[in-house]
Amino acid sequence: MGLFDSMLSKGRRFSDPGKYVDDFRIEEHTDEKGRIRREAVYTGLWTVLRDRGTAVRARLWISLAGAVLIAALHVLMLLIPHGAAGDYLVMIPVLAALFPELHLQMGCLSLPFRGRPMRRDQYMHSFIRASRSAVAVGILMLSAAAASLIRRAVQADWLFFPGDRFFLSGCAAVTALCAAVLILLRGIDLTERENAAFPAGSGKKAVQKTGENKKCK
Repeated sequence: MGLFDSMLSKGRRFSDPGKYVDDFRIEEHTDEKGRIRREAVYTGLWTVLRDRGTAVRARLWISLAGAVLIAALHVLMLLIPHGAAGDYLVMIPVLAALFPELHLQMGCLSLPFRGRPMRRDQYMHSFIRASRSAVAVGILMLSAAAASLIRRAVQADWLFFPGDRFFLSGCAAVTALCAAVLILLRGIDLTERENAAFPAGSGKKAVQKTGENKKCK
């Protein structure tokens, strides 16, 4: 499945809280005590990994490791003093990157490491959330580095201390890691299957019992 085709596709917005309602159906059944129970049953499409081999699993785990490393570098950049630490034009992008970075961690932690099929909301909150967040963090870090260099050019101050070098190197490293995570996730081949392909639920056995994949456009 084209990862970015889904990200840029028309339809309801990613932040719309009610956009997944149509993917579920409410069913009623009577339990052993004669009481009527209501249960939400998923009826939408399932997103599955076309290949669940070692290479794909490695991509998933490396993406998670990259997200953790991004967070570690970001924290160090905030702790180590540097010349632009008091410049709000430089620090606002760095601080703002904390929010998409949190979503990046959440998205990578939600990836299907066991190869299980994902509901549409699970796919959006893993692959799409992590991909969009990686783009946002990378752009904000590049903005911070550019603002820091512009500040030096305006003030004609090209004396770099260890903290300054670490800050600029950290911005470059975080941006590179975001690009790497994005490339890794985009390189994973996904496909969609009809709900009938998983009559027993979303477990690993259900994936093995299905027929041929239906490639998404």
